[in-house]
This record gives sequence, structure tokens and C-alpha cells, in this order.
Amino acid sequence: MSSDSGIEPEALENEKKNLIPAPKAKRILAFGMDFVLLIFVSALLYIYIPKLHGKETEAEFVRYTSQLSESFLSSQAKGSNPDQELIARFSEFTNRMNYEYWMTISYILYFFIGEFAFNGKSLGKATFGLQTVPKQPDLPMNRFQLVIRSILKGISCNSPILGGANLLFFIFDRKHRCLHDLASSTTTIQT
Repeated sequence: MSSDSGIEPEALENEKKNLIPAPKAKRILAFGMDFVLLIFVSALLYIYIPKLHGKETEAEFVRYTSQLSESFLSSQAKGSNPDQELIARFSEFTNRMNYEYWMTISYILYFFIGEFAFNGKSLGKATFGLQTVPKQPDLPMNRFQLVIRSILKGISCNSPILGGANLLFFIFDRKHRCLHDLASSTTTIQT
């Protein structure tokens, strides 16, 4: 007896057990595409977060970005370093807005929504024909796995230490799994 898709249930079961791991190059390209989108989201947050804090904060942001732009252009023309004091004040300003926090939350949400709403596929994964599935293919993907995976992946995009550790696991794990794959008992496959 065949299922609605025209494939025998036994064939579906065998297909699940013989999942093809995603090639390293495709995984790197898919993540690169996702990361470029996240940089775009970060730039939007960078512009709109000061607006949420009121007109005074927005004016301060415009003043700092203008001064930083002038400092970088002037230092480039003179062959010197930009104003370090100005950079430190701007860094304090972004800390007051909790920019890093909001950026990390947006990264986590991006990965969670992609994995949850689009059947284990972020935009980058969908483009390159990749999908996140449970490590044990006969079990369904659950939300807890997606939450763990998204949190670790989102934080690693904004943390050089965790991002580096994630990359090292990817390079040296024989099945090319990252920390977020291992912690969530998931893997990325070629569809």
C-alpha cells in the first residue's frame, strides 16, 4: 500500500535512515548568506534603536556618527589613528542602548523562526538545499531542540569565543557538526 506521496512507507523509512550529510562548502555558504542578512538586520537595529529611546538619544546618535565619520576620514587622510576617546564615548553610548543584547536577540529569533516556521531551513539553508533534522531521523524535531540550537547559534554569531569554538567543532568533527548541532541533537542534511 502506498502513501499519499506515492512512496512506500518502507521506502520513506529507509530514506530517513540514509540522510545525506550537508557538504561542508554548502553549509559554509548557507551560513555566510544568513550572516550577511544578519549584518543587514544589525545595521537596521543600529539605526532604529536610538529612535526608540527618544529624540534626545536619536540626536546624540546622529552627532556621534557624524563625529566618528569625520574622525575616520580625517585620520585616513593624515595616516593617523581615529579619535580613541570619541570611539570610547560612542561605545558607552551603544552600551546604554543595550545594542549588543538586542542584536543577539534578533539573531536568535532569526534562526528560531527559520528553523521552526520553514521546516528546519533558514533562508541560507533553503537556498542551498539544506535542512536541519533530528540526529535520530525517526524522531520528530521538537521546539526545545530548536530553542537550544537557535540560542547557541545566535550567541555564536555575536561572540568571537563561542563563534570560534563553533567553527572548530565544525572543522574537526568527523560529521561536520557545530556546537549547536551537538547540544540540540540535530544535524544538517542535503535535501
